[in-house]
Amino acid sequence: MKQPEISHDKSVLQLDGFTKIFPGVKALDNVTMNLKFGEVLALVGENGAGKSTLINCISGVFRPESGQIRINGEEVSLNNPQAAFSHGISVVHQERNLIPTFNVAENIFLDRICSQPFKTVDRKQMQKDALALLERVKLDVDPTSGIEELSSAQKQMIEVARALSIHSHIVLLDEPTASISIKEADSLLDTIRQLRNQGVAIIYVSHKLEEIFAIADRVKVIRDGRSIGDEEPISNMTRDILIERMVGQRELLQAFPSHNRDDAETVLKVDQIHSAVRPVKNSFSLRKGEILGWYGLVGAGRTELARQVIGIDPIAGGTIIVNGKVARMPSYKEAYEKHRISYLSENRKEEGLFITHSISRNVSIVALDRTKNKFGMHSYKKQEQLTGQFKDLLKIQMRSGESVVSSLSGGNQQKVCIAKCLVIDPEIIIFDEPTVGIDVGTKLEIHKLIYSLSQQGKSIILISSDLPELIQLAERIQVFRSGKIVGELMNTKDYDTVSSHVMEIMLNEKKVGNHEHEETI
Repeated sequence: MKQPEISHDKSVLQLDGFTKIFPGVKALDNVTMNLKFGEVLALVGENGAGKSTLINCISGVFRPESGQIRINGEEVSLNNPQAAFSHGISVVHQERNLIPTFNVAENIFLDRICSQPFKTVDRKQMQKDALALLERVKLDVDPTSGIEELSSAQKQMIEVARALSIHSHIVLLDEPTASISIKEADSLLDTIRQLRNQGVAIIYVSHKLEEIFAIADRVKVIRDGRSIGDEEPISNMTRDILIERMVGQRELLQAFPSHNRDDAETVLKVDQIHSAVRPVKNSFSLRKGEILGWYGLVGAGRTELARQVIGIDPIAGGTIIVNGKVARMPSYKEAYEKHRISYLSENRKEEGLFITHSISRNVSIVALDRTKNKFGMHSYKKQEQLTGQFKDLLKIQMRSGESVVSSLSGGNQQKVCIAKCLVIDPEIIIFDEPTVGIDVGTKLEIHKLIYSLSQQGKSIILISSDLPELIQLAERIQVFRSGKIVGELMNTKDYDTVSSHVMEIMLNEKKVGNHEHEETI
C-alpha cells in the first residue's frame, strides 16, 4: 500500500452525498464529511442517528446507495473491508475482536497469520514487529503474553496496534473507552494524541462529551441520518450547543427536584452484609420513593454489594430486611418473584439480554404468567401486547416485537433491558450504570423515567460513575471505596458543592454522615 504524503492541512478522506437505505429506513441521507491528516474528528449524535452506519460504509462493511468517497483526492470504491484496508482504513470497534487463545503478537498480526495459512510464519520477526507497534502505542507488555492476562484498557491498545499493523493512516475508533476505567481512558487518550501527532487521521465516536472536548480538534454532528452543518472546531463549541445540535430543540439535561423522605417508610434495610471473598461489612437503608445514589471508582464495590443484596452473589453474613421482614435471598429469582426487586445489570449484552432472541421474548421472559391465555397456554398475541405497552412507555424504536434485539441501537437495547426490569411491577429497582454508552437524548429519557418511577413510589438505587447524573437525580449519595460505603451526604443539587464533598469523602480520612472513612487512597 502506497503511503500518502502527510500534510496536516490536507484532506485525507472526503465523503459527499452518502445515502444508505435499509428496508423501510433511510439510515443515512446525503451525509458529507471532511477528515484531515493528523486530526481527531469527533463523530457525535444520538443512538440511531447513523454514526455506526457511516462507520460501516467507510470501512467497506456496507455499500451506500449513492455518494462519493475520496482518499487523498482520488475517488475510490470501498466495496468490502479488504478494499478499505488496502486504502489504509481500519476500525477499532466497541466490541473487542481478540482471540483469547492467541498471544499479543498473534492478535496484532492476525491478518498475517490468516492470509498465509499454508506458510510458516516467522514468529521471531512477528514478535519484533509487534514490539515496535507496542512502543508506538506506548504499551509495555510482552508480545508473547496471553491476551487474557491483559486489562481491558491494554486489550483496547492491542486493537489500536492491530489497526496500525496494516499501515493505516485513517483509524476509526468506535466508543473506545466504553468498558474501561477513567484512568485507563486517560492513558488511551494520550496514545490517541500521539498518533495524531504522527499524522494519523482519527474519527472518534463517543457519547462521553468530556472526552470529546478533551481529545477532538473538530466535531461532526449527525442527527436522524443527516449532517448537521459542516465540521466545526471544538473550540467554537460549548457543551450545551453541542447537545442541542445532537438532539434538536429538546430540553437539555436538568436536575430533578428532591423530596423530603424523612417520614417515608423504610422498604429495604441492609445490616452488616458481607461476602466470603471480600469480608467488608456494609449497612444502608432505602426509603419508599427515594432515589439513593451510589458513587465510586470502577471496582469500588458498588456492583458487588448490589449483587449480594439481590442473591446473585452469596453472602457470608449480615441481615437483609424487606418491608419490615427478614428476607433470604438465595437467588435473584427469589428477589424479583417474592420481594419484587429488579436489577438492571451494567453488562446488558452478557447479563441483560438474550441478544439473538426477539424483543418480545426478552421483555416477557421474567413475566410468563402475563403472556398466558385463559387456557394457561402461552399466547404470542399477549406477548406482543405486553411488548407494545413498554414500547410506548419507553419509546423503543423498533419495527416489531419479533425483531431480533441485536438489530437495535445500544440505546434501544438498554430500553429493552429496562422493560424487563419493569415488567414485574417492582417495588425496588437497582439501576447499575443505566446510561453508559447512551447518547444524550436517550439519557434524558432514562433520567425522566427514573424520576417518574420514584414519583410513583418506586424505591431506586442508582449506581453510576457519572457524578453529574447522580447530582441530577439522587436525593442521597453514598460513596464507595475498596468495597465499603465510606461516606454519605444529602444531595443539594449544587454541582460544585456536592462534587467537592464527594471528592473530600473519597480522598480524606474523616467521618461523614453515618459512615466513617477507614482508609485513604
